[in-house]
Amino acid sequence: MKKYSLLILIITTAFVGKAQNRITIANFPQFKQYLNPALTGNDGSSVQAFYRNQITTFDKAPQTFFLSGDVRLVDLGASADSKVQHSIGLAALKDDYGNTKNIGVNLSYSASAAITSTLNLKAGLGISYDNLKTDISDLLPGDPNDPAFDALKRNNKLTKYGLNLGVGLSSENFYVGYSASDLVKSESGNTSYYEDYYALRHSIHGGYRYAFSDKFGLVANANYLYDNVRKGIAEGHLKTVFLNTFWIGGGYRQDIGTLLNAGVRIKKLALGYTRELHSEKINNKRMGANEVYISYRFTDAFAKGQKALSIW
Repeated sequence: MKKYSLLILIITTAFVGKAQNRITIANFPQFKQYLNPALTGNDGSSVQAFYRNQITTFDKAPQTFFLSGDVRLVDLGASADSKVQHSIGLAALKDDYGNTKNIGVNLSYSASAAITSTLNLKAGLGISYDNLKTDISDLLPGDPNDPAFDALKRNNKLTKYGLNLGVGLSSENFYVGYSASDLVKSESGNTSYYEDYYALRHSIHGGYRYAFSDKFGLVANANYLYDNVRKGIAEGHLKTVFLNTFWIGGGYRQDIGTLLNAGVRIKKLALGYTRELHSEKINNKRMGANEVYISYRFTDAFAKGQKALSIW
């Protein structure tokens, strides 16, 4: 967003820092279809949700509610012998950032074709809708003549439609992909005030898991994001999994800080928690974020052997 001197939003911006125009998901491996439409249905038919809050000690701190679902059409009775398998996904979110609220919906589609008996080539298309509104009733401008505040008083809304494309390769124990978000977009409303809230974003991501035995395994995931606002941000996670049921792990996000996560899988249900510790301090206090997610898997993407991992 353009630089402005609105007291409340300046406070929030200072804490969120460079993440101001990007919705962050710490558990991105669990929400692949939002990261890349080509990975819709990659882990089978499932539903997922998370709640994330940041800078919890401050009023109007950022928080996100997210709900999504993936369905492989073969799980609904489509032919399993077809050379191309199709999946669809739907995601909805509510993201509060200071006095700005965003309601978003994302619809994704993926087509998957087997290259070998164990390797699949995937391509996907996503369509996103976002509606932003900023409540100006309690904003305190440092400069009453601030042109950005004046423009916001005239129009405090933005509606955006975006087109997302992605490609990927996957097997039972690895995936890799590339996606471009907001490759094409259409906006209406206060496009000047929100002009850099959405930028063309590139993402390269992948993961690998290996079961040493039926009792112990490791899972690694990585993601690299780039746009012309934030430039490049790299992130990596490593989990230790026990009995294909419990996990504990950690990771690092460039320019933000470290994270710790843990969780449990009970049959088809998985629960996870992540705590982020930001490297920067505000008022001599280290800020952070909490993220809780839940998922339920109706089907698996691959037949599982005794030593296979079903956790990403």
